[in-house]
Amino acid sequence: MLTFTPVIIKYDSIMSEKQKQVEKERKAVLQLLLEKTGLKYKEVVDFQLGVWMAGHLDLLTAEEKKQFPHLAF
Repeated sequence: MLTFTPVIIKYDSIMSEKQKQVEKERKAVLQLLLEKTGLKYKEVVDFQLGVWMAGHLDLLTAEEKKQFPHLAF
C-alpha cells in the first residue's frame, strides 16, 4: 500500500510561515462562511462537482450516456 505521508510532511516543512498563516486564515474564512450560510462543506463540494460534471457531459458518447438511464442528459 502506498502512502503519501512523507510527501505531505516534506511539503509542510518547506512551506513558509506566511504560507502557513495564509492557509490557516483561508480555512478560518471557509468555516465562517459555511456557518453564515448554513451549509456543510460536503454540500458545497457536491454542488461544485455537479456543475463540473454538467460542463463536461459533452465528453461522453451517446453509448456511454446509455449506461446511466436514470439521469437526464
